[in-house]
Amino acid sequence: MTGSPLPSTTSDALADVLTRHLRRLPPDGDWTAVTLADLGLDSMTAIEVVVDIEETFGTQFPEELLVRETFATFGALESAVRSMVSPS
Repeated sequence: MTGSPLPSTTSDALADVLTRHLRRLPPDGDWTAVTLADLGLDSMTAIEVVVDIEETFGTQFPEELLVRETFATFGALESAVRSMVSPS
C-alpha cells in the first residue's frame, strides 16, 4: 500500500501499524502513557515497524531518524512520521 493511509489521521494509521507488530497494546488505548519498549518494541520489531511505516505512508524512513529516540514513544515516532509525509 502506498500513498495516503486509509485511516483518517496519521495518528490512527501509525497506531494501526504498531498494533500489527507489538506484543502488548497500551492500557485503555492511551499510547502516551507508556514507552514503546514497554509494549514490546525491540530492535527486530523496530525494523518491521519501519518497513510497515514506509509501505503504509508511501515514504522512505530517512537515515537520520533511525535512532533510539525516534522509537522511544508514540509521540516521538508520530512526529518523525509527520515530518516524512509533510516535509516543511
